[in-house]
Amino acid sequence: MAINRTGPLRSIPPRQREMVTSTLARRILSGEFSPGSRLPTEAELSQEMEVSRTALRESVRMLAGKGLIESRPRIGTVVLPSEQWNHLDSDILAWRERLPPDASFIRSLTEARQVIEPAAAEMAALRADGTDLGRIQTAYDRMCAGATGDIEGTVEADEDFHQSILMASKNDIFANFGAVIGSALRMSFRLTTRASENLEASLETHGAVLEAIRMRDADSARELMTGLVALAAGELNRIAAFETGNPGNHP
Repeated sequence: MAINRTGPLRSIPPRQREMVTSTLARRILSGEFSPGSRLPTEAELSQEMEVSRTALRESVRMLAGKGLIESRPRIGTVVLPSEQWNHLDSDILAWRERLPPDASFIRSLTEARQVIEPAAAEMAALRADGTDLGRIQTAYDRMCAGATGDIEGTVEADEDFHQSILMASKNDIFANFGAVIGSALRMSFRLTTRASENLEASLETHGAVLEAIRMRDADSARELMTGLVALAAGELNRIAAFETGNPGNHP
């Protein structure tokens, strides 16, 4: 049987595809293209961004898969309500981190942490094995080592500490929440100039969480983690109060 060879299909360079996708996503997440609005036409975007229509179509398909937009016949591509966005998608979280911090979104992440992390710490106290304890200990040691100057390194160690506890819970759903924890921590610290102060103030509580997990004290692990995440929530409340001019509403 003869095979009809028409030559290889033209592929889109990954960097170009990523550039187009991330640019459109950030314009949506920032509100430049607000929910309910239509994106510019394919021809307009192609000319503006100096990319092929094929690259645009691939990016639109990807963003549609993440719930940000929808192509509608005779209407065009429409930005969907934020309630339909896949907020926990790792790409969306990464794109958000490249925008100015959104206090409202960070507060939502922190509220999710307040529900999930105490339960994960309790489970970790009951289920963690030696490898899990080693990971948590290593992350804590790195936090302590960098607390006096290496803020970026300490924030990374803080992420590892919390992610290691999620993994130690032996709950696959909690373990997948790790990317959210990292984004929440990084965006929270970008919101405040008091990152070093916050880290140093919470080191003792981090150590206490580790010890409670090591000693299989599930109740204490939950309680201590509740207090630890509450520190982040309190800082966000103070920032929100300052921005609204009502500092007296939040201790």
